[in-house]
Amino acid sequence: MKRKLLFGLLSCFVLVLAGCGEAPEPKKPQVKKEAAKPSIIAAKCQLNMGWDPWEPYQYLTPDDKVQGLEIDLVSAMAKEAGCDLNFVQKNWMNLLNGIRNGSIDMLGGASRTTAREKFAHFSDNYRHESFILYVRKGESGKYSELNLKQLLDGDFRLGVTQDYIYGEQVSELQDNESYQGKFVSVPTTEVNYYNLVQNQIDGFLEDPFVAAYTIKRKGLQDDIEQHPLEVHSGDVAIMFSKKSVKQETVDAFNKALAKLKQNGEYQKILAKYSH
Repeated sequence: MKRKLLFGLLSCFVLVLAGCGEAPEPKKPQVKKEAAKPSIIAAKCQLNMGWDPWEPYQYLTPDDKVQGLEIDLVSAMAKEAGCDLNFVQKNWMNLLNGIRNGSIDMLGGASRTTAREKFAHFSDNYRHESFILYVRKGESGKYSELNLKQLLDGDFRLGVTQDYIYGEQVSELQDNESYQGKFVSVPTTEVNYYNLVQNQIDGFLEDPFVAAYTIKRKGLQDDIEQHPLEVHSGDVAIMFSKKSVKQETVDAFNKALAKLKQNGEYQKILAKYSH
Protein backbone atom coordinates (compact mmCIF):
# COMPACT_ATOMS: atom_id res chain seq x y z
CA MET A 1 0.00 0.00 0.00
CA LYS A 2 2.80 2.39 0.89
CA ARG A 3 4.61 1.47 -2.37
CA LYS A 4 1.48 2.29 -4.37
CA LEU A 5 1.09 5.55 -2.51
CA LEU A 6 4.79 6.37 -2.96
CA PHE A 7 4.64 5.42 -6.64
CA GLY A 8 1.59 7.61 -7.07
CA LEU A 9 3.28 10.57 -5.41
CA LEU A 10 6.37 10.10 -7.57
CA SER A 11 4.24 9.90 -10.70
CA CYS A 12 2.46 13.13 -9.78
CA PHE A 13 5.80 14.78 -9.10
CA VAL A 14 7.16 13.71 -12.53
CA LEU A 15 4.00 14.93 -14.23
CA VAL A 16 4.24 18.25 -12.48
CA LEU A 17 7.87 18.64 -13.58
CA ALA A 18 6.98 17.65 -17.13
CA GLY A 19 4.25 20.21 -17.27
CA CYS A 20 6.40 23.00 -15.89
CA GLY A 21 8.84 24.52 -18.36
CA GLU A 22 10.81 27.66 -17.84
CA ALA A 23 8.58 30.61 -17.24
CA PRO A 24 8.22 32.70 -20.43
CA GLU A 25 10.28 35.91 -20.45
CA PRO A 26 8.18 39.01 -20.19
CA LYS A 27 7.87 40.81 -23.53
CA LYS A 28 10.09 43.82 -23.86
CA PRO A 29 8.23 47.00 -24.66
CA GLN A 30 8.72 47.95 -28.33
CA VAL A 31 10.50 51.25 -28.80
CA LYS A 32 9.19 53.13 -31.81
CA LYS A 33 12.09 54.14 -34.01
CA GLU A 34 12.03 57.65 -35.39
CA ALA A 35 12.15 57.83 -39.15
CA ALA A 36 15.50 59.08 -40.42
CA LYS A 37 15.33 62.63 -41.59
CA PRO A 38 15.75 62.80 -45.36
CA SER A 39 18.82 64.62 -46.69
CA ILE A 40 18.45 67.55 -49.06
CA ILE A 41 18.85 65.11 -51.94
CA ALA A 42 17.62 61.67 -50.87
CA ALA A 43 19.07 59.59 -53.72
CA LYS A 44 22.66 59.53 -54.92
CA CYS A 45 23.10 62.68 -56.96
CA GLN A 46 24.90 62.17 -60.28
CA LEU A 47 24.64 64.99 -62.81
CA ASN A 48 25.85 65.39 -66.39
CA MET A 49 27.22 68.90 -66.79
CA GLY A 50 27.57 70.09 -70.35
CA TRP A 51 30.40 72.40 -71.36
CA ASP A 52 32.06 73.90 -74.42
CA PRO A 53 35.59 75.39 -74.49
CA TRP A 54 35.91 79.05 -73.47
CA GLU A 55 39.09 79.97 -71.63
CA PRO A 56 39.42 80.68 -68.76
CA TYR A 57 35.86 79.70 -67.86
CA GLN A 58 36.06 76.13 -69.10
CA TYR A 59 38.80 74.33 -70.96
CA LEU A 60 40.68 71.06 -71.21
CA THR A 61 44.14 70.80 -69.61
CA PRO A 62 47.01 68.91 -71.32
CA ASP A 63 46.23 65.91 -69.09
CA ASP A 64 42.58 65.88 -70.25
CA LYS A 65 40.99 67.42 -67.17
CA VAL A 66 38.14 69.90 -67.45
CA GLN A 67 39.10 73.08 -65.63
CA GLY A 68 38.31 76.79 -65.41
CA LEU A 69 36.47 79.45 -63.45
CA GLU A 70 33.02 78.15 -64.39
CA ILE A 71 34.01 74.56 -63.66
CA ASP A 72 35.52 75.47 -60.28
CA LEU A 73 32.48 77.46 -59.17
CA VAL A 74 29.89 74.86 -60.19
CA SER A 75 32.02 71.97 -58.86
CA ALA A 76 32.27 73.70 -55.47
CA MET A 77 28.49 74.12 -55.39
CA ALA A 78 27.95 70.49 -56.43
CA LYS A 79 30.26 69.21 -53.70
CA GLU A 80 28.47 71.26 -51.06
CA ALA A 81 25.10 70.00 -52.38
CA GLY A 82 26.27 66.36 -52.28
CA CYS A 83 26.38 65.80 -56.05
CA ASP A 84 28.98 64.23 -58.36
CA LEU A 85 29.54 65.76 -61.79
CA ASN A 86 30.24 64.05 -65.08
CA PHE A 87 31.44 66.49 -67.76
CA VAL A 88 30.08 66.23 -71.31
CA GLN A 89 31.66 68.34 -74.07
CA LYS A 90 29.49 69.49 -77.00
CA ASN A 91 28.78 72.73 -78.82
CA TRP A 92 26.30 75.13 -77.23
CA MET A 93 23.32 74.30 -79.47
CA ASN A 94 23.69 70.56 -78.86
CA LEU A 95 24.00 71.19 -75.13
CA LEU A 96 20.76 73.19 -75.14
CA ASN A 97 19.03 70.33 -76.96
CA GLY A 98 20.40 68.00 -74.29
CA ILE A 99 18.78 70.15 -71.59
CA ARG A 100 15.49 69.92 -73.49
CA ASN A 101 15.52 66.12 -73.78
CA GLY A 102 17.17 65.38 -70.42
CA SER A 103 20.42 63.84 -71.70
CA ILE A 104 22.27 66.84 -70.23
CA ASP A 105 21.30 67.71 -66.66
CA MET A 106 22.88 71.13 -66.26
CA LEU A 107 24.78 73.97 -67.94
CA GLY A 108 26.73 76.81 -66.33
CA GLY A 109 26.85 80.42 -67.47
CA ALA A 110 23.24 80.48 -68.73
CA SER A 111 20.99 83.51 -69.07
CA ARG A 112 17.40 83.14 -67.88
CA THR A 113 14.83 83.69 -70.63
CA THR A 114 11.09 83.07 -70.88
CA ALA A 115 11.66 80.58 -73.71
CA ARG A 116 14.20 78.57 -71.70
CA GLU A 117 12.02 78.50 -68.59
CA LYS A 118 9.63 76.21 -70.49
CA PHE A 119 12.13 73.35 -70.35
CA ALA A 120 14.63 74.35 -67.68
CA HIS A 121 14.94 75.25 -64.00
CA PHE A 122 17.34 78.05 -63.08
CA SER A 123 19.47 78.48 -59.99
CA ASP A 124 20.00 81.83 -58.33
CA ASN A 125 22.32 84.10 -60.32
CA TYR A 126 25.87 83.22 -59.36
CA ARG A 127 28.05 85.31 -61.65
CA HIS A 128 27.91 88.90 -62.89
CA GLU A 129 28.67 89.27 -66.59
CA SER A 130 30.14 92.46 -67.95
CA PHE A 131 32.50 93.68 -70.64
CA ILE A 132 35.41 96.04 -70.04
CA LEU A 133 37.01 98.39 -72.54
CA TYR A 134 40.68 97.59 -73.28
CA VAL A 135 42.99 100.14 -74.90
CA ARG A 136 46.68 100.50 -75.70
CA LYS A 137 48.99 100.89 -72.73
CA GLY A 138 49.07 104.48 -71.47
CA GLU A 139 45.90 105.60 -73.28
CA SER A 140 43.19 104.90 -70.70
CA GLY A 141 43.54 108.43 -69.26
CA LYS A 142 42.89 109.84 -72.70
CA TYR A 143 39.29 108.57 -72.64
CA SER A 144 38.67 108.39 -68.88
CA GLU A 145 35.81 110.92 -68.76
CA LEU A 146 33.90 109.59 -71.78
CA ASN A 147 31.10 107.04 -71.95
CA LEU A 148 30.77 104.61 -74.86
CA LYS A 149 28.50 106.82 -76.95
CA GLN A 150 30.80 109.81 -76.47
CA LEU A 151 33.78 107.72 -77.54
CA LEU A 152 32.02 106.67 -80.73
CA ASP A 153 30.93 110.24 -81.44
CA GLY A 154 34.63 110.98 -81.90
CA ASP A 155 37.16 109.05 -83.98
CA PHE A 156 37.24 105.99 -81.71
CA ARG A 157 37.21 102.61 -83.52
CA LEU A 158 35.76 99.85 -81.34
CA GLY A 159 36.63 96.18 -81.83
CA VAL A 160 33.85 93.64 -81.24
CA THR A 161 33.49 89.92 -81.87
CA GLN A 162 30.81 88.53 -84.18
CA ASP A 163 27.78 86.93 -82.44
CA TYR A 164 28.77 88.23 -79.00
CA ILE A 165 25.91 89.68 -76.97
CA TYR A 166 27.31 92.79 -75.31
CA GLY A 167 24.06 93.97 -73.75
CA GLU A 168 21.32 96.41 -74.61
CA GLN A 169 23.47 99.55 -74.59
CA VAL A 170 25.93 98.23 -77.18
CA SER A 171 23.20 96.60 -79.28
CA GLU A 172 21.38 99.93 -79.63
CA LEU A 173 24.56 101.64 -80.81
CA GLN A 174 25.33 98.81 -83.25
CA ASP A 175 21.83 99.12 -84.71
CA ASN A 176 22.19 102.87 -85.13
CA GLU A 177 23.29 103.71 -88.68
CA SER A 178 25.25 106.72 -87.41
CA TYR A 179 27.73 104.37 -85.71
CA GLN A 180 27.96 101.58 -88.28
CA GLY A 181 31.48 102.54 -89.33
CA LYS A 182 32.73 102.76 -85.74
CA PHE A 183 32.44 99.05 -85.00
CA VAL A 184 35.16 96.72 -86.34
CA SER A 185 33.81 93.17 -86.18
CA VAL A 186 36.09 90.12 -86.15
CA PRO A 187 35.30 86.37 -86.25
CA THR A 188 37.30 85.43 -83.14
CA THR A 189 38.02 87.50 -80.06
CA GLU A 190 41.81 87.09 -80.20
CA VAL A 191 41.95 89.10 -83.43
CA ASN A 192 40.97 92.17 -81.37
CA TYR A 193 44.22 91.98 -79.42
CA TYR A 194 46.25 91.92 -82.64
CA ASN A 195 44.23 94.76 -84.19
CA LEU A 196 44.71 96.94 -81.11
CA VAL A 197 48.47 96.44 -80.96
CA GLN A 198 48.69 97.06 -84.72
CA ASN A 199 46.67 100.30 -84.40
CA GLN A 200 43.79 98.94 -86.49
CA ILE A 201 41.35 99.79 -83.68
CA ASP A 202 41.47 102.08 -80.61
CA GLY A 203 39.96 99.65 -78.14
CA PHE A 204 37.84 96.55 -77.79
CA LEU A 205 35.27 95.14 -75.38
CA GLU A 206 36.06 91.91 -73.58
CA ASP A 207 35.03 89.85 -70.57
CA PRO A 208 37.54 90.83 -67.83
CA PHE A 209 38.43 87.23 -66.90
CA VAL A 210 38.96 86.29 -70.55
CA ALA A 211 41.04 89.43 -71.13
CA ALA A 212 43.25 88.91 -68.05
CA TYR A 213 43.88 85.31 -69.08
CA THR A 214 44.60 86.14 -72.74
CA ILE A 215 46.84 89.17 -72.04
CA LYS A 216 48.95 87.10 -69.65
CA ARG A 217 49.13 84.10 -72.00
CA LYS A 218 50.16 86.28 -74.95
CA GLY A 219 52.60 88.39 -72.90
CA LEU A 220 50.80 91.66 -73.73
CA GLN A 221 50.97 93.24 -70.27
CA ASP A 222 53.15 96.05 -71.63
CA ASP A 223 50.90 96.68 -74.66
CA ILE A 224 47.31 96.60 -73.41
CA GLU A 225 45.59 98.02 -70.34
CA GLN A 226 42.11 98.06 -68.83
CA HIS A 227 39.96 101.19 -69.13
CA PRO A 228 37.46 102.14 -66.37
CA LEU A 229 34.51 101.87 -68.77
CA GLU A 230 32.35 98.81 -68.01
CA VAL A 231 29.31 97.57 -69.94
CA HIS A 232 26.95 95.38 -67.94
CA SER A 233 25.48 92.59 -70.05
CA GLY A 234 23.56 90.59 -67.41
CA ASP A 235 23.87 87.90 -64.76
CA VAL A 236 24.12 84.17 -65.32
CA ALA A 237 22.77 81.12 -63.52
CA ILE A 238 22.98 77.34 -63.72
CA MET A 239 20.34 75.89 -66.05
CA PHE A 240 18.90 72.48 -65.10
CA SER A 241 16.84 70.16 -67.31
CA LYS A 242 13.24 69.84 -66.11
CA LYS A 243 13.18 66.33 -67.60
CA SER A 244 16.00 64.97 -65.46
CA VAL A 245 16.46 67.24 -62.43
CA LYS A 246 14.05 67.89 -59.56
CA GLN A 247 13.48 71.26 -57.95
CA GLU A 248 14.97 69.98 -54.68
CA THR A 249 18.33 69.61 -56.42
CA VAL A 250 18.14 73.21 -57.65
CA ASP A 251 17.32 74.30 -54.10
CA ALA A 252 20.36 72.39 -52.80
CA PHE A 253 22.62 74.25 -55.25
CA ASN A 254 21.15 77.59 -54.16
CA LYS A 255 21.89 76.78 -50.52
CA ALA A 256 25.40 75.69 -51.49
CA LEU A 257 26.01 78.96 -53.37
CA ALA A 258 24.90 81.00 -50.35
CA LYS A 259 27.25 79.03 -48.10
CA LEU A 260 30.23 79.45 -50.46
CA LYS A 261 29.69 83.21 -50.50
CA GLN A 262 29.39 83.28 -46.72
CA ASN A 263 32.54 81.28 -45.99
CA GLY A 264 34.68 83.13 -48.55
CA GLU A 265 35.30 80.21 -50.92
CA TYR A 266 33.37 81.92 -53.73
CA GLN A 267 35.63 84.99 -53.61
CA LYS A 268 38.77 82.80 -53.53
CA ILE A 269 37.74 81.07 -56.78
CA LEU A 270 37.09 84.39 -58.54
CA ALA A 271 40.39 85.83 -57.32
CA LYS A 272 42.26 82.83 -58.72
CA TYR A 273 41.28 83.84 -62.27
CA SER A 274 41.26 87.63 -62.00
CA HIS A 275 45.01 88.20 -62.53
